[in-house]
Amino acid sequence: MKSSVIVTGASSGIGAEIAREFSKNGHFVFLFGRDQKKLQLVQKTCLNETEIFAFDLKDLKDFKTTILNLLENRPPLEILVNNAGIYKQSRFEMTSTEIWNEQFQVNLLAPVELTQLIWPLFIKNKKGSVVNISSTLGIKPAPGTSAYSAIKAALNNLTITLAQEGGAHNIRVNAVCPGIVDTPIHTFHNLKPDEKSKITTELATLQMLPRIGQPSDIAQATYFLGSDQSAWTTGAILSVDGGIGQK
Repeated sequence: MKSSVIVTGASSGIGAEIAREFSKNGHFVFLFGRDQKKLQLVQKTCLNETEIFAFDLKDLKDFKTTILNLLENRPPLEILVNNAGIYKQSRFEMTSTEIWNEQFQVNLLAPVELTQLIWPLFIKNKKGSVVNISSTLGIKPAPGTSAYSAIKAALNNLTITLAQEGGAHNIRVNAVCPGIVDTPIHTFHNLKPDEKSKITTELATLQMLPRIGQPSDIAQATYFLGSDQSAWTTGAILSVDGGIGQK
């Protein structure tokens, strides 16, 4: 068994696929998420040993000791994937303080707090890798995404700052910026096949590579950055978006 990995937001979509990717490659995976039943379903699809922990990242301060206890008697934790996030689209004038606060809490503060919890372990072990799942909107914003884009841009800059600070301790920090990926976060995901096909075909025209991304596209990039395959890579903000960010 290789090292342990924490994946947040592992109950569906990109997070579930990231968990499966690391498990397939021999890692012990901690699956974090809010929905116990969904986590159990993902757990059944993982090829190696896993452990699930259902809680809301907004309440992380109440579970810090529990999380550290979970890590005991397991393969050493070497990789943290901050994947959990929420996406709400609205024009700026319609974006309430509540929306800003919620997205800040989940998309930025939760990764900060969890990374701060794990960081001393990485320093002690003289090895660690953090992968933040950001967004191409953090690089190239779009109308209607003021809160989401601004906060993902902050996550990208946090990634670079932590890479600068972590290098002396052999801690690598990178970010993956997905484009349009077929997951439940997008409204087209659960449409009828003919309706979904029409919308995804239209969206595909926005990409240099004319198709919608799949969770596996993001999972493979995340595995590369999290694992020793990228042992000399840190501070990278990797766009995995079919080229939409450059079109």
